[in-house]
Amino acid sequence: MEVLSSPSSTDVDQSRNSESSSIILPPHSDRMVWAILCTIFCCLVGGIVAIVYSADSNKLYSSAMFATDDSLKQSLYMQSEQKNSVAKTWIIISLATGVLYVLAIIGLVAAGVLAEYL
Repeated sequence: MEVLSSPSSTDVDQSRNSESSSIILPPHSDRMVWAILCTIFCCLVGGIVAIVYSADSNKLYSSAMFATDDSLKQSLYMQSEQKNSVAKTWIIISLATGVLYVLAIIGLVAAGVLAEYL
């Protein structure tokens, strides 16, 4: 005959950690593709900064997905969204810089300033 013992405190702590969180995170908007495209086609410096912030955002979101504590999950998700917002800002800056550069080249060619270099 087997004797059942009461669960120890470590067993209770482990069961709490294995429970899933009650918070379900909304989908994450990944800006990495846009950051890479802006780096290649628009502005190298702004695009690299956008890549760094987008990678940080993705790392924080992944950490939030696997967090078991609700407050930690919410905190990581909010930090992820802040980094995502900064990445979006740098993507816009990079895109605007690239467009202004192309417009300046077109304007200089139209004015004849660059005619001797072409």
